[in-house]
Amino acid sequence: MTQPFPTSPNTTPPPQPIKWFKNEKTAEWTKADSITLLAQADLLLFIAQMFAPPSAELQKMLEIEVPDIKELLQKSGISEPNRLEELFQQIRQQAQGLDTWAGEYNRLFETNVACSINETGIIRRDKGVILADITGFYNAFGFKLSEKATEKADHLTGELEFVAMLLVMLAQTQDEEALRTTHHALNSFSFDHIGEWLPMFCERLTEATSLSFYQHLAKLLQGVWNEVVAINSLPIPEEEMMELPEDDGTPYECDMAEKM
Repeated sequence: MTQPFPTSPNTTPPPQPIKWFKNEKTAEWTKADSITLLAQADLLLFIAQMFAPPSAELQKMLEIEVPDIKELLQKSGISEPNRLEELFQQIRQQAQGLDTWAGEYNRLFETNVACSINETGIIRRDKGVILADITGFYNAFGFKLSEKATEKADHLTGELEFVAMLLVMLAQTQDEEALRTTHHALNSFSFDHIGEWLPMFCERLTEATSLSFYQHLAKLLQGVWNEVVAINSLPIPEEEMMELPEDDGTPYECDMAEKM
């Protein structure tokens, strides 16, 4: 499996888990918790965009300097924002040569499918059951894939966008029952779907490509996801327990964190 980024001594402490519930009651909620969730949603949406088919528009977006990326990482509660910021800057610099980039995308994800970007291409179980369960999650929360999207429900970008939407809902809800329902859905979707296959996808992508853009993008996705799981205390399969940073015990628009 792709290994998490090592934590250097005397650096920023590990991500602090959000205290969701205490003694079966909703824990005291803070504005900082809401900002953390919104910033995490922004990060996942941004990464999802980078897995879209290469285009001049996407290339232009990545060429533009994003001076507040470090601030966004810090607001997310991530333990090593500097390391992930460096990865992001490397990705930006490598988004050159549109033809090469597009050719590798097609080889990896479309024509040869050297690395499946769909859950059912990674998890070898009943495809119909997996897709039906994912669709059930989407329908229950009113999540719809873009009308322009040609991907199936189990495509990486769709699952990342759904998780981002749940994080936004958690940040904005004032109702305890809604909070519990949404938090349970996030736990279940992470354990049953994206949290199960994302680490395998990142590992396979790193092995399948020699293009630095996708190698670094896989590391960025894995690093951000590991921290989202740790901060939100999401359940994970036993075999993935060692993949997370150590814990010391303690349709949607981007830029939601900036609006708080």
